[in-house]
This record gives sequence, C-alpha cells and structure tokens, in this order.
Amino acid sequence: MTDPFTPGLLSRITGLNKIAIVRASRIGDFICATPAFRALRTALPDSRITLIGLPFVKGLARRSACIDLFIPFTGFPGMAEQFFDARRAVRSLGRLQSERFDLAIQMHGTGVYSNTYTLLLGARKTAGFVREGDGPGRLDAALAMPSAGREAERLLALTAFLGAPEMDGACEFPLLPRDQGQARRLLEGAAPPFLGLHIYARKADKRWPAERFAAAAGELRRRYGGTLVNLGERGQPAETGRLAQEAGPPFIDLTGRTSLPVLGAVIARLSILLTNDSGPAHIAYALGVPAVTIFGETDPARWGPPPDGPFRAVRRILPCRPCGENGCASGYACLRSIQVDEVVEAASEVIRVP
Repeated sequence: MTDPFTPGLLSRITGLNKIAIVRASRIGDFICATPAFRALRTALPDSRITLIGLPFVKGLARRSACIDLFIPFTGFPGMAEQFFDARRAVRSLGRLQSERFDLAIQMHGTGVYSNTYTLLLGARKTAGFVREGDGPGRLDAALAMPSAGREAERLLALTAFLGAPEMDGACEFPLLPRDQGQARRLLEGAAPPFLGLHIYARKADKRWPAERFAAAAGELRRRYGGTLVNLGERGQPAETGRLAQEAGPPFIDLTGRTSLPVLGAVIARLSILLTNDSGPAHIAYALGVPAVTIFGETDPARWGPPPDGPFRAVRRILPCRPCGENGCASGYACLRSIQVDEVVEAASEVIRVP
C-alpha cells in the first residue's frame, strides 16, 4: 500500500472519470481556487469535474470551463459556511454517493472537519489537506497545508502533489457580453472616472469605518473628478444613506442591484476600488482593476493581491495579533489606526484615470 504522503496519486490510479472537488466557501475562496481548477482540468481533460460549493457561486461555476457540474453544499458539522440541517445533509450525501465519484478532493482547508465530509462522499479514492503534523486519516493522498504563500499557491501545491501540471496562480472571473452591457446601463449618464466603494465585510474585524471610506472617496473625487459607485449585495447593512450624505454627490448606489457577474462587470469599469478584504477585492484582482484593500485580522500575505498588479494592501500590525475567537479586546485597533490619508495615497499610486 502506497504511503498517502507520496506524491503522484493521479498517475497511480486509472479510470478517473468522475471527480468531486469540495470547496464550500465564499466568493474570494472560489476565485482563489480557479488556478487549481485549471490545473486539474489540464491533468484530466476528459473527466467530469463536479464542484461542491456554496449555492451563490453556482453561476460562477457554470461559467468555468474547468467545472462540468455544480452541486450545492448543504452543511456539515464543523463547516460553518452553511447552516447544518441533519436531514438535508443526509439526503444530500445520499445523492452525492449515488454519483459514484472515482476521486474526491478536499480543498476546504486543513481538513479537520471537511475530510470527514469528503470521505462520506463515498468516492473510490480521496485526497486533500491535513494539518501539519497530523496523519492522513483515511485519505488515499494527503498533503500538509502549506504554512506560507497566497491562497491560490497553497491550492496549487495540492494539485501539483497529486500530479497535475505546474500552473501559474492567475485567478479568473469570466465575464460575458451581457454582463458588460448591464454594467454599462447601470452607469449610463454618470461622469467617469468611476470610483468604487465596497464598505461591507461579514466580520467586524474586516470592516474599516464607513465614514473613513466616505472621506477617502470624497478626497479622491476632489482630486480626479468622476462619480462614486457604491457596491454591495442585497441584505447587507444599510449604511448607504450615511455614506452618500458624507461623501456627497455624484453618487450611484448599486447595493442589491447586481448579480455576481454584473458586479464583476461594474468593477471592470472602475478606475479604482476601495474595499475591505472581501469578495469584490478578489474580483478586482482577477480582472486587473486597480484596488486598495484594507486589512484587519486577515493576512494579506495569504489573502491579499498579487504583487505584480495595480493593487495596494493597507494593514497595521499590532502586538495583539493574531486575533482571538471571542471578539477583539482592543476595539479593532488594527482597523481604527489606519488613516484616511494612507488609503488616499495608496489609491493615488494605482488609480487609472481616463
């Protein structure tokens, strides 16, 4: 029996007709995984590749040339991205087992909980990450999660370990002409340059104060002219009114008015995006749109922009890092200590003005 820590699983097994990938996480995580998807497609051009992911990335998965089938993740104990309902989970696992996958690959982190879920898919062979120092468990191929590198590079380390070709880390966010057309209509009549804002993030330790976004955007408009464009998804906190009042006109609010692809097409038309570390930041990186991302708890060395693009990461390193699990005793000083002029100057270094 081959040691699961031995590279090259893909070359040791035959009949890899049906592949499952477990990557049940959010927009930025999906985008960061696109190079690994591309590596697997290159290695297995005739296989049917199924992605098990969060429901709202379905549209993106369907556009990918590397994904043949999307199945929504319905929750599992310990995997916090989706509410767990035992009956739904059992039904879903039954459906997934009926697919009779030849290989299931866990790309959902260190595998503490997600490897159990991956094993329950019932695939002929399984592979994925484990924590440094842990054994492989029941996996047929196991790689210790790299402790350094950008997220895309860590995932590519897994595909290379399995025997897929080496691949560059360029992430993808495909746009269609209809996306571009809708974005053009949403911005029709507004004066460029378009200065984008995305002030929301799910966790408080990622949210720079909204009033500072307003001040930074207002200063950029004073310098370069144009229109502020507020981006956001339906159901996000309603801070837009205060943001518009403090930043002043001209101001377009697109909160809840775009699908994910159209959001990407709007971002593609921006001269700059000011954002917290969130999905739209990763869309900007993938599209090569100038962006300034403000980091709190998360590490830009892993989740930040590529080093060779028109991007800037603004971060303050404090002695209290890393953050604890039960909130922040300092009141998110890492974010509050980042000043408006720092963000404005970072944006001035990369902004593209027509």
